[in-house]
Amino acid sequence: MFRNRFKINVFLLTMFAIIGNCGDSLRGKPTQAMPELAGFYVNEKSKEWFKNGKIKIQTLWIRRTAKGEMEFSNEILTRLQFSISENREELKVKSGKVQTSDRELLFFETIGREFHRKYHGKNSDDPKSWEVRSFGPFVKVREFAKLLGEGTGRSAELSQDKNAIVFSNGDVYRRIGNPLLGRVSINLGKFKKTIDNEVAGVILFPLDAEAFPQTEGRQNFFALFSTTDPLSVGTPIKIAEFPGQVQEVFEHVAVVELNKTKPGIAPPEIQNFSSLILDGVVDSKTISQKESTDELIRRLKQDPNVSKEELIRELEKLKTKE
Repeated sequence: MFRNRFKINVFLLTMFAIIGNCGDSLRGKPTQAMPELAGFYVNEKSKEWFKNGKIKIQTLWIRRTAKGEMEFSNEILTRLQFSISENREELKVKSGKVQTSDRELLFFETIGREFHRKYHGKNSDDPKSWEVRSFGPFVKVREFAKLLGEGTGRSAELSQDKNAIVFSNGDVYRRIGNPLLGRVSINLGKFKKTIDNEVAGVILFPLDAEAFPQTEGRQNFFALFSTTDPLSVGTPIKIAEFPGQVQEVFEHVAVVELNKTKPGIAPPEIQNFSSLILDGVVDSKTISQKESTDELIRRLKQDPNVSKEELIRELEKLKTKE
C-alpha cells in the first residue's frame, strides 16, 4: 500500500512539473523594459491575406505604462461577407503585459475580447466598396480573462535593428514608423496641439465613391490605427511620407486622405499597408500626459480620502504640462 501511494505521489509530482513547464519562459534574467519597444506593429501575414482576397489584418500595439512597464494589445480586424447572415466586421483583441530580457520578449495575455459591428448599407460584391458610414458601432460579444503565469506566455525576439518582433511560431510583426515615445506637437487648423505620441496606423485599401464621398482632386483611404482616441477631423498625418489628413474618425478605424495636389500634377501612388504617422514634431524625452493622468486616477482609487484641495492642485499640475 505504501509503495502504491509512493508511486501515485511521484506520478502527481511529475505531472505538476510537466504542467508548470508548458508555458514559454524567458531564457535570460528579466530586465527592465526597453522604451524603444513601444510602437505599432503589423503582422506580415496580413499582406498574404489581402492577396488571397481576405480583408483581414493583425496588429500589435505596445505602450509604456505609468509604472515603466510595457503592455500590449494584439488586434485582428476582419471584414466578413455572408450569403445568409448579416455582413459585418469582427475585431478580436488580446491584451496583457510584456516581460523583457534584453531583446528577448515574453507576452502574457490577461484579457481577450471579441467585438462585432454590423453593416447596414447597400450590399456589394466587393466588401471594399461597402459604405463606411453604414456600419454600426462595435458591440462586445465575448470576453475572457487569464491569470498571469498560468502558461499563457508567448515568446518572441526583437530584431537587431529593433524594428521587428519575431515570435516563436514564425510570425513577424514590423513596426510602423519610429518608437512611440514622449509627446508630439501638431498644427490643427489655427491652433497648435500637443498630445501623447501613441498614434500610428496603416492603409488597408483605397475607397471608391460608393464607399465614401469623394472630394475632387483627393484620394480617400480606409485605415486602421493603434488608437483613434486623440484623432479628430483635420489631424495632419503623413501617408507613406506624403502629407495628408484625417477625414473622418470611427472606433479603431478612420478615413484618411492625401492633400489635394496642384492642377496638372498626378497624386502619388499609395500602396496597401502604407504607413501612417502623425505629421508633427516629436519630443521623445517628455513624459506622457496620459501616464500622469493614470497616476492621479490610481492614487484616487487607492486613497478615497484625498481632499478636494489636493485634487485641484494635482489637476493644475497636469494642466500646466499641456
